[in-house]
Amino acid sequence: MTSERRQSVRRRTYLGGRATYEKPVSSDECLVRDRSSGGARIEFSGSTPFPDAFDLTIRDSGEKRSVRVVWRDGLRAGVAYESAALPFAPEAARQIRKLEADRNALARRLARSEQPMR
Repeated sequence: MTSERRQSVRRRTYLGGRATYEKPVSSDECLVRDRSSGGARIEFSGSTPFPDAFDLTIRDSGEKRSVRVVWRDGLRAGVAYESAALPFAPEAARQIRKLEADRNALARRLARSEQPMR
């Protein structure tokens, strides 16, 4: 049996997130599967390799933290928080969700308009 190395209790979650990398500037969607006061377990949907350190934003709350990878297994990783949560106004989080919904609606309209007419 392995020993528990986590310093704080984790809570299961199912939260959308975004990992942002500095060099080169890019980002990937991820899913935050559980969290504790010291870190989180995340899963990526694509096969893009991710660096050992990046910024993690949790969509629902808009919480943003710098994190470092402490373990990885394929598209899953355990990350430790390197910074306190940066303040993020709830109104800004609502605006971001609205803009993302608008972007998705426009992408669907564009995809429909590119289909050949019969």
